[in-house]
Amino acid sequence: MVLVAAMANGASSRESLARTFERMALPIVVVSILMTVAMADQLLNDFPGFTTDLDSFAPETETDAAEERMGEVMDASPHMIYIHVEPYIKSADGGNECDEIVCNVLEFGALQQLSDDLSRIENYSAANGNFVVAHLNVADILERALEERDEQGRALADFNDWEEFLGAVTDGEKCTDAIGNDQAIASASFAASAMLHTDLDYEPVCEWLDTGEGDPTPSASSTMWAIEISGEISDDERQEESSRIRALLTAKHPLRDDSALKYGVISDDLISHDINESTLDNLVWLLLIAVMVVVLLLAVAFRSFMMVAAPLLGLSAALVWTYGIMTVIGVRFSVLEVAVAPVVLGLGIDYSIHLQRGYEEAKGRYASAARAWVESVSVLRLALSLAVVTTVFAFLANSFSELPPLRTFGFTLALGVISAFVVSTVSVGAVHVLVEKTAGEMQHRSLQMERMADLATRFQRRNTARVLLVVALITMGSVIVAIRELDTSFELTDFLSEDGVEIIEVRNDMYDSYEAAAWKSVIILIEPASGRDALTGEKDLLKGLGFFDDRIAGIPEVVNPTNTDSQRPSYDGLHPILRDAVENDPSFGESYHFGIFDGEFGVADGFEEGDLMGAVTALMANDSAGDGLRGLTWAERIGMHVALTEDGQSLLYLKMRVDVLVRTSVEAQEVADVFLKQAQLLEEDGLVGGEVYVSGDVIVLNNVLSGLVISQVESTTISLFVSMLVLILLTRKLGQSLVVILPVGLAGAWVVGAMAMLGLNWNVLTIMITALTIGLGIDYSIHVWRRFEANRLSGMGTWQAMRDMYATTGTALLLSAGTTICGFLVLMLSPIPVIQDFGIVSSISVLFSLMMALLVLPGLLAAEFRSANDYS
Repeated sequence: MVLVAAMANGASSRESLARTFERMALPIVVVSILMTVAMADQLLNDFPGFTTDLDSFAPETETDAAEERMGEVMDASPHMIYIHVEPYIKSADGGNECDEIVCNVLEFGALQQLSDDLSRIENYSAANGNFVVAHLNVADILERALEERDEQGRALADFNDWEEFLGAVTDGEKCTDAIGNDQAIASASFAASAMLHTDLDYEPVCEWLDTGEGDPTPSASSTMWAIEISGEISDDERQEESSRIRALLTAKHPLRDDSALKYGVISDDLISHDINESTLDNLVWLLLIAVMVVVLLLAVAFRSFMMVAAPLLGLSAALVWTYGIMTVIGVRFSVLEVAVAPVVLGLGIDYSIHLQRGYEEAKGRYASAARAWVESVSVLRLALSLAVVTTVFAFLANSFSELPPLRTFGFTLALGVISAFVVSTVSVGAVHVLVEKTAGEMQHRSLQMERMADLATRFQRRNTARVLLVVALITMGSVIVAIRELDTSFELTDFLSEDGVEIIEVRNDMYDSYEAAAWKSVIILIEPASGRDALTGEKDLLKGLGFFDDRIAGIPEVVNPTNTDSQRPSYDGLHPILRDAVENDPSFGESYHFGIFDGEFGVADGFEEGDLMGAVTALMANDSAGDGLRGLTWAERIGMHVALTEDGQSLLYLKMRVDVLVRTSVEAQEVADVFLKQAQLLEEDGLVGGEVYVSGDVIVLNNVLSGLVISQVESTTISLFVSMLVLILLTRKLGQSLVVILPVGLAGAWVVGAMAMLGLNWNVLTIMITALTIGLGIDYSIHVWRRFEANRLSGMGTWQAMRDMYATTGTALLLSAGTTICGFLVLMLSPIPVIQDFGIVSSISVLFSLMMALLVLPGLLAAEFRSANDYS
């Protein structure tokens, strides 16, 4: 920066500065090397790793503070692992014969293995802090049935078939005996829709119970095993434990020769774990490929070893500085930082190409390498400085994003641009000076495009009006298409390859196999209103919770068991726990004046303030089975959803967890909107007497999507404002500033239109493309404008000035843009879809920015000069 600033002092001081720069060349190179070594050491020893879990992308909200307050006295909501369990028969070729023939996951041998493997997971959990909260597992449900009904205390392993098992757990019951028992039917319905394949055939069981004849074995192609992991452990620990559970189930043991089952495991934690594990390798080899591309293009452009080696070494150092400084600061990277390297390389090569071409021109006039480099920087200082300032601010605009990874990404990009600029102007120049001083003058032969400059100038002279008309029409079409087609999406699975990734295949298999596949949770939190210490008004509170129960039963996305006399949405909280307790033991209801009236839970005559607290206290001391599916006791179940004040006399916090079906980000937005409205209704009716918040993965995903939209608007606005401000300060003319920035806006419109036509949506990376287009496009526009203006001020006519601009700056822009495009296209080799999309869109952005700078801007500048009575 000092070198650039010193150029403003005039030609008289350049000779002195050149002598100083020549003396300082060696110290500059040494300092650059030491800085690089120090930052490399930081990366090797203290690299913080990558994190890409959903929560890390979420913006901060009031709900976070409420969850933190509640987390001090209540357990955090558990995280789910979903296991797709299929039958397995090993064929002669090592495959699964069940892929060719019909196999039954409910065969007794398969259920016994499922029970054994559940025990292995339970033992592992017990040895590692009991991080597993609960299971939803068919074999586990059958084991609990044996504990309750079998007088001999046997386990599944003691039975040979379903006939023996049913004989132990039934006593003359028939399938029709469950009619009227809403709780039993709701549990069975949930198990059928969420835990068993849609081809479930339960009729053999009913036929055997009704007639005592036939084989009672039910059949299904697969079953779901859901494991709930404690939300109290850290994200990293939870991801590691999830990975170990997957390893336990999918390692060689479960697929031994006599195995009856195979397991496919998926969860958000596992997706994050796999992304984090692969990101570093992905970054390294993408960087290596990008470097090779840069080497190739620099060789074509300069045909000189030094002209390739100097910027390559310098930009490699800039990348090490960028990642190293962020490591020193203590920043935790996300997968987004993979895209930093090609951006920094692309922009750094742009600076290097312009400076080295200027250096070559100056070498024809000055024998001293230092003097030639100082002259090159002097000529380009204004254009480069403005380009860097606008680009840095375009990236720093993301620092205002609500999403932490985008803030980090924007800051890292800005730091990378500054590092690349410092290296390109100072370190690369010092290398040239040092090498030529010690090894003698190096021969350089840059690519020349004189013929192309003539053709381009002639084309502009004859077709400017036509070009502007065509550009205007394409721009209008692009805007219309983008408005109609572009959506915002965010899925963690977008960070995984669709091809050959087992976890994606498991997800797709689950979606195809179960009516309620891989349900997610919406968490409703209730705390006392501001200024109050507890939730009061027990009767009103229960009435408000009852209204909430009625409303969510009609929401299509809520998991709703079928074939019951009353609607029983799949959720847990104070209201359903009390209802289940009363249905399980009517005397419990009588003790605290609760009852079931026309299938609905409510308060009975004689209910008084304190009855609710009495019921909650009793349940907290009840260690008997309170959840037939998950195996939780009443105490465990109520403890997850209710917290009392310190004196134990009042309700402090309430939590409800609602099971919903959400597969895509669009569905997540719809469900989030519905539950945000439900929370508003619950709070506004005043019955619960507190403040209501909504959380859970679905809400977090919706917050991320909203944050993406806001980030795009903010970053684009800030980038345009800064670019326009810089141009106005430079030109002191609003009209000329608009002329320079107009092509940048047109390029942005073309980019979003191209995204729509290619079927790409806004995501965490492409959301930055408008700001990136401004940062890149203003760079190109400034270079074109500065060269054109300098030529005009030197006395050239309009068309002569344009031709010289094409021959010099135009050639440099073609080379630098080509290198940048190829660097971005390297990202298409990434196995991560969002990185691929970013590579495509960024390449298109550079191409359109170049086209606007070389095809549209020269015509506008020529028209602007002619409008000032210049017809030369």
